[in-house]
Amino acid sequence: MVEKTIDLIGSSSTSIEDAVSLAVARAAVTISGIYHVELSDISAVVEDGLVSRWKVKIKATFPVKDRVHE
Repeated sequence: MVEKTIDLIGSSSTSIEDAVSLAVARAAVTISGIYHVELSDISAVVEDGLVSRWKVKIKATFPVKDRVHE
């Protein structure tokens, strides 16, 4: 099997978990088979002394489909 890993950035005003879930859900619209994600960076946007948005950078891994025999 051959796998591919891509970098994605997600953001959410609610939580880190929501930012990850949004990034995966949006990518899954065009990429099938994402089965592993790894957080590589977490940051926050601060406005008026409060966290207003969480940003996460993730690496998403999925299998590359073999289309040679189709």
